[in-house]
Amino acid sequence: MDGLAVDVVTGWSAVAWLAAWSVPLSIVDLRTGRLPSPMVNRLLAGLVVLTLAGGLASGSMRPIVWSLVGAAAFGGLLLAVRGLAGDGLGGGDVRLAVPLGWFLGNTAEDWTDIVNAVAVALLIAAVGALVASGVRRRWRQPLAFGPWLCLGALLAGVA
Repeated sequence: MDGLAVDVVTGWSAVAWLAAWSVPLSIVDLRTGRLPSPMVNRLLAGLVVLTLAGGLASGSMRPIVWSLVGAAAFGGLLLAVRGLAGDGLGGGDVRLAVPLGWFLGNTAEDWTDIVNAVAVALLIAAVGALVASGVRRRWRQPLAFGPWLCLGALLAGVA
């Protein structure tokens, strides 16, 4: 299989995997306010397997390297935000940022692609969360941020 075919197959497989896991993760987060680690870990494991398979099939380490960079960048950024915001951002959101960053990094050609994708994902998540807060009219109530992070990453990843 040539490199383009491998990229297309593993790329769309990753989109499907993330979309499939985003639904139950979002439902659980909306109902309980939690993102269970076992679910987040399975999301990450599947993305890692798809990336490794694509890298081995194409003979390129580039997707693996950029996925690691994306995971570290998105996870690190939300960890820093959690440190600054305290209880405003949950630990599950930080854990979820790692597989989402892996997904976003998988499509990157260089570090600017990762920065742009993470920025778009966070912008979509922030707008969605603000709209949801405004609709509920309860600004002090906890808000499930995981569904918005998933939506933002999916939209940024396929754009």
